[in-house]
Amino acid sequence: MTVQEFWEDYLKKTNQNPKETVFSGELFFEDRGVTGQEQLALVLSGAKTAMFRPYESYEINLEPLPISGEVYVVLNSNDEPVCIIELTDVNVIPFNEIPWGLAQKDGENENLTDWKDKMSEQIQEEADICGFSFTDETKIVCEVFKVIFRQF
Repeated sequence: MTVQEFWEDYLKKTNQNPKETVFSGELFFEDRGVTGQEQLALVLSGAKTAMFRPYESYEINLEPLPISGEVYVVLNSNDEPVCIIELTDVNVIPFNEIPWGLAQKDGENENLTDWKDKMSEQIQEEADICGFSFTDETKIVCEVFKVIFRQF
């Protein structure tokens, strides 16, 4: 099924008006390998309900910041649509001020220290690629979402 067919199926099954429902784009979780599939499994299970990305990545790549209410078709590693998510909350928070309640929505770690260690590695990799410096004060775009449609 193509992304367009999936989107149309969503609109039909949820009685959405195509003229009033905005498609914000396609989304992958992390990379397209095993890690991305693990992230997708967490999303589909309901364990992962947030994404975190450095603010500077948006600036460097000239991307607009996401906003609450945006709706994305999530693809698997084979470019197949598997669900649709809606952003319910978007905040920009310094890395060192992200509370456990928010970090916990990432769905993988047992405590804030473990989450910060893992996330620091990921952000540092992105900083190295994009050419910015990562510190504890680096602003992070925190996107909270919910799955609003799945194809079984």
